[in-house]
Amino acid sequence: MKIKMNAKFWIVVALILCLIGSIGASQIQSCGGKITIKDMSFESPEGYLLSATLYKPQTASRQYPAPGVVTVEGWYNNKEMQDLYSIELARRGYVVIALDMHGHGNSEATYQADLYNGAVGVDAAVQLIASLPYVDTTRIGVTGHSSGGTAANMAVEIDNSRETPLIAAVLQQAGDWQDDTGGDHSGDYGSRDVGIIASEYDDFYFGTYDENGNMLTNPKQFMETAGAKKFLNFNEDGFEGVAEAGKYYEKDFDGETAYRVIYRPTMIHPLVTYSPKCVTYALDFFDLTLGSPRQLDSSNQIWQWKAVFNGIGLIGFFIFMFSFAIALLDTPTFAVLKAKEEVKPAICKDNAGKLWFWALAVLGAVFSGWSFIFCMNHVYTNTTEFFVQTGPLTIGVWCLMSGGFTLVMMLVYYFCYGKKNGFSFRDTGVVLNLEQAWKTVVLAVIVIAVSFALVFCSQYFFQVDYRIYVLAVKTFNADKVIIALKYLVFFLVFYVINSISINCFNFNNIGGKWNIFILALFNALGSIFIVASQYIYFYATGYQLYGLTEGQRIGPIWLFPVMVILFGAAITARILYKKTKNPYLAGLINSMFVVLISVSNTFTVLGGAQMVCTTF
Repeated sequence: MKIKMNAKFWIVVALILCLIGSIGASQIQSCGGKITIKDMSFESPEGYLLSATLYKPQTASRQYPAPGVVTVEGWYNNKEMQDLYSIELARRGYVVIALDMHGHGNSEATYQADLYNGAVGVDAAVQLIASLPYVDTTRIGVTGHSSGGTAANMAVEIDNSRETPLIAAVLQQAGDWQDDTGGDHSGDYGSRDVGIIASEYDDFYFGTYDENGNMLTNPKQFMETAGAKKFLNFNEDGFEGVAEAGKYYEKDFDGETAYRVIYRPTMIHPLVTYSPKCVTYALDFFDLTLGSPRQLDSSNQIWQWKAVFNGIGLIGFFIFMFSFAIALLDTPTFAVLKAKEEVKPAICKDNAGKLWFWALAVLGAVFSGWSFIFCMNHVYTNTTEFFVQTGPLTIGVWCLMSGGFTLVMMLVYYFCYGKKNGFSFRDTGVVLNLEQAWKTVVLAVIVIAVSFALVFCSQYFFQVDYRIYVLAVKTFNADKVIIALKYLVFFLVFYVINSISINCFNFNNIGGKWNIFILALFNALGSIFIVASQYIYFYATGYQLYGLTEGQRIGPIWLFPVMVILFGAAITARILYKKTKNPYLAGLINSMFVVLISVSNTFTVLGGAQMVCTTF
């Protein structure tokens, strides 16, 4: 039998993919039910609600307490970014608490004055894991990526004030002995075991600077620096010989051996959260310092399979979102939005038309890249009492600038060429009647609400969400909806105008069936260029192309998911346009989707602040 592959068929496929992804990811993270997974919310001693995930192996009990490890995400991330470490440690018998720091994930946001209280929430997680009856309080470790690791340094300082300190070992993932306020904690470690994963091409750490902020040595030269040698020498001067990566340096403290080690993966800062090699370092480190209850080779890793299943769920989510929109067009309520006839590409009649197409595509890509650099330099960190998230504000202003530029270019095209060559706003769908307009808005809202309901179901029943690395669709608290509404106008301007440009102005016979892929490439080309130029230059010279401020360093990292989103937004916009001859439906869906994943996957600070880490 020939299967009719219509929207309903693809909805079924999407739901199957989401179910397979959710079940598979759940089975991997729980190791087939051998690890109990619990999503937790708890009040810190400082009075803030913290979100965490508990991994409890079956082998941990009151009779046989297990070592415990707190894993902490980096700045602008959430606890799921520590999945690779949390899963593999739990498989080996460690009790793990994966923490969202203050203002991250589903943890409560604070004002800047309170942000670093309790080590950004890490100390509360240390106290919590130590209070569990099946955790050995003499074997507690903390590991965190970037600012999550430097927050662990703050927790060590607090821990030193206890009569019996709780933290026995600290592993920095792409972080060092500093914290994000500029504090130096190298003298706080004492007899604790401490390791550093110092990537050779780290975007933020492991360089040295003169008094004017100019880089003297780059991250690749870290092992030659006095700071690295002093760290390996237990914060004492007089290190002799060559500092060796991966070597465990030892010192006796009252009959107990303490360790220092620096690992040197050849990668950039964000890849430490997606690296089997770095997981191997962590497993070896904690096996030596805390002792693994279950002996498995450190290369025996399964977290990648959870990433695969999360990815399957994400693919299912996208298929569902747009198939559901198309399916609703067949209902009586939304039938008015369905195209009355096949939507065909316009015919480009002359070379002048082709020149306009290619010239505006190139200009758009160039402006996209330039305007993003502008936002990195001038918008980053300028949160306010109204706009409480740095990332969506920076990306949002970029969207506003790019959307405005695209609108101007479309008008220039129309008055200089399109109008006298038969272009019609009504015939291409730029102009809608009132009924079409309000039903477009209602349909887009329904699609987004039902699509995100799938994510909440996966979280509720299976404790998983949908993601591929940093492109993540996760659950969120009600406060994120309010924040999203504040930023929505920025994203609406871009994605609606972008859809009009791609479909009403550029759906033509140039490129034939590849027309949409050409447009999708140019849609993402500015961001692709920023990322490629930054890291090609970095790997070639050891220094970063776009400067040393935090905004200049983190900007290209933020573009990792944006490149995929911009490419995909063009294709999905075309799919819906061919069904509706309506550019606004895709623009609304894409903008609402992007703003929700943006505000739920970043950091929130209340009251307005300039959140530039003083260490950079």
